[in-house]
Amino acid sequence: MAARRMLEGGLRVRRGRRHDLERLRDLIGGRAEPRAERFARRTLADLSQDVYVAEAPGGEIVGVVSVAYVRSLAGGRFAAVLDTARIAGGPRGELLDALLDVAEERARRRGCRQVRAWLGPADAMLRAALASRGWTLDESLTGALEPPG
Repeated sequence: MAARRMLEGGLRVRRGRRHDLERLRDLIGGRAEPRAERFARRTLADLSQDVYVAEAPGGEIVGVVSVAYVRSLAGGRFAAVLDTARIAGGPRGELLDALLDVAEERARRRGCRQVRAWLGPADAMLRAALASRGWTLDESLTGALEPPG
């Protein structure tokens, strides 16, 4: 099972938990304000979200992958979205690949036939990793929304 996957160097991939939030915030950025904290806690507990972390033997979180699932009326099943995949420190391509393996495995187990990725301008390493796995660009548009006034 992915929750107990052991990697080279004693790294372990397991499901993210609420007590990981501070370390996850350091890894992916984010705010520590109460509203954002509540939202992140609910995300980790939400069954429509898979958050897995790579943990070093000393307990340091060195990677995270998050996949969100939405019901698709058009697809007639769940649709998977790679929300984030981040690793700490320098080049750790094998760790990023292992986290992407977990994301794809979890999406497959939920009956998804494809995974879409939300990528930002700073996601060059993730973009390259996905391309090397055969992921391609398709018809996807993004609209920026103003916050409610």
